Amino acid sequence: MDQARRVVAHPSRPMLAQLKSFQENPFGELALEETLEDNPSLSVEEELLISESVEKPFSCVTLLDASASMSGDKHLLASIAVAVLLLEVPPKDTSLVVFSSTSKTIKRLRVEESREDTILRFLKVQPKGFTNIYAGLDEGLKQFKTRGARGRKVGLIATDGRSTEGGDPLEAASKYDFLVVLHLHGPGSHLEASQEIAQKGHGICLEVERFEELPQRLYEAVRLLSRL
Repeated sequence: MDQARRVVAHPSRPMLAQLKSFQENPFGELALEETLEDNPSLSVEEELLISESVEKPFSCVTLLDASASMSGDKHLLASIAVAVLLLEVPPKDTSLVVFSSTSKTIKRLRVEESREDTILRFLKVQPKGFTNIYAGLDEGLKQFKTRGARGRKVGLIATDGRSTEGGDPLEAASKYDFLVVLHLHGPGSHLEASQEIAQKGHGICLEVERFEELPQRLYEAVRLLSRL
């Protein structure tokens, strides 16, 4: 979690300009053009508008490969990556699914709980079993059926790309509007498979081989996801 916090210490989220009243934020920057439209003389204090920058909201499903092939450094890197995303996105706007032979939802979309509780719960999951990427992607899609979920089906999957059982992951990936595949290099990894999943998911594959590469890849991932 400390490593994840160091990664997100750098600004990575796109910002939106939001108008508020002078009473709500008396120390903000005056939105002069917008205010002049309704208050040309600037004489009515209650009608002064303030421009405030806020982070652009987005919903995202995070999928963590917890199969035996992800043991060791790959699991460590993937865990830090997932923790970073959970720290970056408001709890109600993110979901977390872990998968190996089967899939399991650790945190559901639109459910409020502390980030620390979610992170500590998924850190207890140890890599084991075969790799059913289809099951993970399919479980992620189910989260978007939750009432109040934002429209687009956006996800990040941390995996080594090698699927050893279950359905065709490309079929499930094609149902996403945008899918970032964080590919973890290492023994048994299959880069071409990860790239195909990203392509079918209308997204991008970001490669990670060493810890030093992780901050930049996550910076790219969060910016891509939150721009949608």
